[in-house]
Amino acid sequence: MKYFIFTLTLLLSTFFAGAQTDTIRFQSKGEQISAVRKELINSFLSEDFVGVGLWTDSLHTLENLEYTGLVWDERWLLYYWTGSYGNLFEEVAQFSETRRAIDDLKNQPQSDSLFEWLDRTLYDRRFDQFQSIQKAFLNDEEKAFATLLLEYLLRLDHDEKEWASRLDAFIKHYPDSRFNTYLSYIKPKVKQKSSGQTGFTLDFLLTQGNWRGQLERTLRPSYGIDFGLGIWHNRWNYMVRLAIAGQKLGRDIENNPDDVWPKGESSNFFTPTFDLGYDLINKPKFRCTPMVGGGLAILKPSSTEDEDGNSVSEYPGFSFTSGQLNASVNLDVKLHDIDDADVFERSASDAYGAIRVRFGYRWMYLGKTNNLLDGNMFFFAIGYSMLFR
Repeated sequence: MKYFIFTLTLLLSTFFAGAQTDTIRFQSKGEQISAVRKELINSFLSEDFVGVGLWTDSLHTLENLEYTGLVWDERWLLYYWTGSYGNLFEEVAQFSETRRAIDDLKNQPQSDSLFEWLDRTLYDRRFDQFQSIQKAFLNDEEKAFATLLLEYLLRLDHDEKEWASRLDAFIKHYPDSRFNTYLSYIKPKVKQKSSGQTGFTLDFLLTQGNWRGQLERTLRPSYGIDFGLGIWHNRWNYMVRLAIAGQKLGRDIENNPDDVWPKGESSNFFTPTFDLGYDLINKPKFRCTPMVGGGLAILKPSSTEDEDGNSVSEYPGFSFTSGQLNASVNLDVKLHDIDDADVFERSASDAYGAIRVRFGYRWMYLGKTNNLLDGNMFFFAIGYSMLFR
């Protein structure tokens, strides 16, 4: 009796499917595919296994070099729902990135709710699906693979490192498996922590300086640029920096009564330094690095070009150089990953751009050559920085 009912159902479904196909025979290929997918959705929601099989076959018949009837993940989820593991395993075994790319170039089905229904239904019934895999007539390798693939298709939450480890364990246990090509394709690229991390950093900042001591009366506040280039290793920072600023004189500077650099004239201030620092805080969105360093402090008049294009100064006797020490703090607010970090053969998450705020204090010894230059500087800078590991 059951055989008779099944046969009758199959014949009726075939008849109605044929009737439906006749009604859409003269539509365009895309319209035919859309119409058949609508019937497939209705059969799926009605849990009509025979109808699902027939409409799936109809879509396969409609496919050609230009049109796709079912997207690969829709088709694979249908295989799970109908228990068609043989078809599933055959497709996975034949997987290649080239073939997948060719399929993606075909005309895709018009947007509908088929994938959403498949995804939601199998996710809600995922525990039943996992039990069905274990009860199916499959060997241990096929059961293990079917379980892994279903987890992947349903996008179940996994720790990336743990997931990669599970896929590696399968490949190691079944080194000759026909599924290993696909598993290697979907395995996440997990970064391995190393005993040491190295990279380089650079920044470009706008800076402003306020003088202290006698310099506060001798020079007006300075404005300029500050840029640095350095190496980063295990939170340690080694940087070469150059700040270039300009300011006007607040009073006359005399070498002798006949040699005067007058008030109001422009001057340039250069500070090449080497700085050393350590990342006191290094969080995903914030980094704080105290720095200490030393170098030169150079103050000289602004220069102009003569008729021959040579750089000359109206006050050649006023060029002052001394050593200097500095202490500063770099604060980075990390904005984004740098997408082209693969230039350095690293993933994008290893490189970032940030807003950098830098402030500190310079101790200088310019006063040893002229008492009017005795003093130090507090400076503040803000700009953009990058770190590549």
